[in-house]
Amino acid sequence: MEQEIEFILRTASLYLARKPSRSDVTSVFAGIRPLVRDGDSANTAALSRGHTVRIENSGMITVCGGKWTTYRHMAEDCVDHAITLGRLREESCVTKTLKIHGYRKHIEDLGSLWVYGSDADAIRDIASRDTKLSTPLHPSLPYIGAEVVWAARQEMARSVEDVLSRRTRALFLDAQAAHEMALPVARIMAEELHYGEDWISRQVSEFQTLASQYSLR
Repeated sequence: MEQEIEFILRTASLYLARKPSRSDVTSVFAGIRPLVRDGDSANTAALSRGHTVRIENSGMITVCGGKWTTYRHMAEDCVDHAITLGRLREESCVTKTLKIHGYRKHIEDLGSLWVYGSDADAIRDIASRDTKLSTPLHPSLPYIGAEVVWAARQEMARSVEDVLSRRTRALFLDAQAAHEMALPVARIMAEELHYGEDWISRQVSEFQTLASQYSLR
């Protein structure tokens, strides 16, 4: 981990007007990408970042590898193979223009809620009904209490980690801020989901232990 941190700081200093230091790092984490191995190669740097469609003898189709930014192309390849394998009627692919849930043409007026697209209005409505839910949960991040309620009510969030790691990106943006947000988030969730003080204490403790692993401080 230390080598990666130093490499990133050193590389960033070549392009930024002010050279970043360790004190500027608010969160550290490592991601895992599924790569398709070619033969017996053990060198992950040489593995393809693309995806592979595999057809089993049973007819099952498996998509391996790939990345989030090419998920539509991956799906298109999978469906095209299914059409051929199943001898189905060929149809023109519509994924390039297919609008997914949350689509909204103009997001300029949504502020920090722009990531929710068309759902932003519903979150604003939650905040308008309870002013305590309309203010940021931490001065360093834009997330508000209404987003916690929305996550529990509409996005199946059932833990503080769900909210601060996977529904918002608080833990990956500022580990210390996320650490401090754990208690207010737990209280909001407990009220929404009818949980007690034991649940709040357990959730805060578990999340803050996790958050400490993301901080250099």
